Amino acid sequence: MEIYLVGGAVRDTLLGIEVKEKDWVVVGSSQAQMIELGYKQVGSDFPVFLHPDSKEEYALARTERKSGLGHKGFSFNTKSNVTLEEDLKRRDLTINAIAQTVDGTFIDPFGGQKDIRNKVLRKVSRAFEEDPLRVLRVARFAAKLKYLDFSIDKNTLGDMKKLSLSGELDTLPKERIWQETFKSLKEKNPEIYFETLIESESFSSIEDIKNIDLAFFKKVCSKIDEPQMRWASLVLNTKYNLEVMNEIFGAPKKIRELARILGELAKFCRSHRNEVKAHEILAIIEKVDGIRRNKRFRKVLKILKAGEIFLAVGRDTFPWGSITKKLMTVKVSSNELKDKEIRKDLKLQRLKIIEDQLNKNG
Repeated sequence: MEIYLVGGAVRDTLLGIEVKEKDWVVVGSSQAQMIELGYKQVGSDFPVFLHPDSKEEYALARTERKSGLGHKGFSFNTKSNVTLEEDLKRRDLTINAIAQTVDGTFIDPFGGQKDIRNKVLRKVSRAFEEDPLRVLRVARFAAKLKYLDFSIDKNTLGDMKKLSLSGELDTLPKERIWQETFKSLKEKNPEIYFETLIESESFSSIEDIKNIDLAFFKKVCSKIDEPQMRWASLVLNTKYNLEVMNEIFGAPKKIRELARILGELAKFCRSHRNEVKAHEILAIIEKVDGIRRNKRFRKVLKILKAGEIFLAVGRDTFPWGSITKKLMTVKVSSNELKDKEIRKDLKLQRLKIIEDQLNKNG
C-alpha cells in the first residue's frame, strides 16, 4: 500500500499558490483494507475515503473506461493492481497529473512540471476526449491561471471543440455546469472562462453566450469580488437574454432573482437620467422590495456602481443607499390609524423623504 499527494495541492505547490485542500491517491490497497484501517467511505461511484484524523480525501487508484454518454458514462476499475501512472493518465491536464511522495519526491510521467514552466494547459492523454466536463474545467483553469500567463495548448483546444460539437455538453447535469462556472467566477480573470467557452465553441447553438461584452464584464469584476454579484452583472449587457444563460449554466434561483432586480433598476436608471419624480423612485424601490430586502438591494447598488450606470439626478448621483436607509426608519405616525390609512401614512412620509432628497440634490 502506497500513498501519494495528487492533483491541485501538488500543482499549486509548484506554482507557489497557497494550498487550500489536499487529495491523496492510494495504490495497492482495497476497499476492505481502507475500512479496516479506520477510513470512512464516502464515494458512491468509486471508492473515496476520509482519513480518520485529518478528514482529507483518499481515493483508490483507478482506471476508467467510457461506457456511455456524458460525464458519468464511465465504468471504473479500482483493483489493487492499478498503478499510479495508470491513475494519473486518466486526469485532465498534465499540470494536474503530478504526484508527490510522502518524502516530497515528485512523480511526473506526463511532463506536468515542464508545462508549468512553459505556462501551458495541455491534456494528459486521449482519455481527455471522453469527458465533456473537461471543456468547462479547462476553461476554469484558463481563468484561474491567466494572471500567470498560462495559455491552452492548440491540440487541447482542438479536442475541446470536438467535445463541444459532439453534443455531449448537453448531457452534463446543470449542477455540474454551475459548479465549474461558480468556481470560475471566484477567479481573478472570470472573463477568460467565457472567452474560452466561446473559443472552444461550447454551447455554440446559443447565440447569447457569444454576445457577452467581455471587456465590460472584466471591468465590473475588477470592482466586485462576490461570484453571485459577478454573474448578476451579466444582466447589464442588453445584447442578450440572461434568462437563456441562466438556463444553460444552471444559475440558482437566488442569483437569478438578484439579476432580475438589477435589471429592473438598471432599466429605470437608463430611462430616468434627466428627470425623475419622487413617486417614481418610491415605486421602483417598492417593486424590487428595496426596503424590506435592503441587504439584497445594496448588493444591486454595488453592481450598478461598478458598471457605472447609476441614476443621475441633475449633476449629482442619486443616493439610493442613503435614501432607502432613511425609508427603513419610517414608522406609522399614529396608533389610531388602520389598514389603508397606515399604508397612506407610510407612503406620504416616504415621499416626503424622497422629495427632500431630490431638492437637496438640485
